[in-house]
Amino acid sequence: MEFLNWLGASPLAHWVSDNMLVYYTLLAGHAIGMGIVVGFVYMLSARVMGFGIDIPLTIFDRLYHLTWAAFGLNFATGMLLFSANPRNLIVNPPFLLKLGFIAVGGVLLWALSRSLEGEPVAVSAGGTAASARSRTLALVTFLVWTAAIVSGRIIAYTVKYV
Repeated sequence: MEFLNWLGASPLAHWVSDNMLVYYTLLAGHAIGMGIVVGFVYMLSARVMGFGIDIPLTIFDRLYHLTWAAFGLNFATGMLLFSANPRNLIVNPPFLLKLGFIAVGGVLLWALSRSLEGEPVAVSAGGTAASARSRTLALVTFLVWTAAIVSGRIIAYTVKYV
């Protein structure tokens, strides 16, 4: 808790919490990053589940770098936003759930990618459905990232602000 007290009292935390332009710019950046990351997850999951089956899976390879950059943006903005209110966020159940869902969602996305590597070339090229295992992973990945978004939104209504 000592680290959280130090972080919450730091000049960085005051810069974020005392300057509404900075705070809302960080929130906007966090939302943009989330839109890109979760948009990618949703599009890939939908394709694997059978929507847009004529779209080749290889098209998603072009978006991995953008998705990782957006995840980096989310991490950076999230850390800065956290610094403004660490003592209250660290005990906020929706915040903790959000972090857990993001961790599980990341592992599931990795597992889905690995599962797709084992699929026949016809699935990647489009026109053929993915295996039941890949479709199940896609659905669970979709649901977990949705839970991350919902729990993230609930934070705004449940956290105490200092």
